[in-house]
Amino acid sequence: MKNKFKVIHVITSPCGGGAELLVRELTQRTNNLGVNCKAVYFNYSAECAKKMEFSDNELNLNVGYRNVFSVIALRRLFKSELTNSLGLIIHVHLTWPLFFVPLASLGLPVKLVFTEHNTTNSRRNYPIFKYIERIFYNRYSSIVAITNGVRCSLKGWLSPDLFNKVSTIMNGAIFFNFKERKSLGKCIKFISVGSLTHQKGFDRAIKALSQLEHIDWQYEIIGEGPLRGELDRLIISLDLQDKVILSGWHSMLEEKYHNANIQLIPSKSEGFGLVAIEGMSTGLPVIAADLDGLNEVVSNSVDSCFLVENPDNINNWVDTINVCIDALKNDIAYISQESYQHSLKFSLEKMTKDYVALYRQILEK
Repeated sequence: MKNKFKVIHVITSPCGGGAELLVRELTQRTNNLGVNCKAVYFNYSAECAKKMEFSDNELNLNVGYRNVFSVIALRRLFKSELTNSLGLIIHVHLTWPLFFVPLASLGLPVKLVFTEHNTTNSRRNYPIFKYIERIFYNRYSSIVAITNGVRCSLKGWLSPDLFNKVSTIMNGAIFFNFKERKSLGKCIKFISVGSLTHQKGFDRAIKALSQLEHIDWQYEIIGEGPLRGELDRLIISLDLQDKVILSGWHSMLEEKYHNANIQLIPSKSEGFGLVAIEGMSTGLPVIAADLDGLNEVVSNSVDSCFLVENPDNINNWVDTINVCIDALKNDIAYISQESYQHSLKFSLEKMTKDYVALYRQILEK
């Protein structure tokens, strides 16, 4: 007997804290709602994936991220899933799946959904990609933006007809256990979480903290990536080896948040800011760059959120950090509760239900 419909998420890898984390959560939670759902990764051979436990609903194509043979592997999988399903939705995330899935599904009776997770990317530096991408975007039944900022960024990139396919479904995030905070302690501990890339802007945070000579502090960055060597050299040049720690990816993230006092998000672009919600769920205040998308999550209207209006200006970071520290000294318990209450607005349950409703809507067309 055929099922009503199935959903397959396609993404390059399970490693990462943004789109990758959402795919894993959406897969599990969609199944919990009674909809057959699987996650497909191009491969999970990366070092960070070796520490993960995978379910029967997570599949490995075992191909390189940019390997065009993934098109063949994906097509074979799609055909197999169609044999016992009345409808197949393929939900696509990030760059290479954006291009490969439409090719793999040509001529097949499937519906495609793409979620845009970023307000910008390197492809948009080249106008020719606008017209190339429109060809591929045209194959998608729906394009989902994770914030209104992401949606607005797509308006100038897509044609008017394609932009009519865009809707907004706000991300949800994992909630960690709340930790009651009563005092700052002698050493103020800052934390950031994310891949070590230029987009995340960790160099700005390091440079700003280096100017805090009047307080004792420590800064831990949880993540891995191609910028590690450059960040190491910056840390050495500022003589901060005993203050800045590059920890790599860490499985005990909740513990890391609990041990921190302030979360820094110095990103240069950010579609949403999942890590902000994670940190705030534990009661952490957040200092973040004032960016479209991110500022829908880290809002100046919340007393535990501190936006840096000119994030390219290191002095603005220093000033905002000092304002945050003063607020914590004044009433850290109140600030922690504000963070926790704000995080509750971004639940994974609501996000999952919104996506399932979208799937059903697409299949009815």
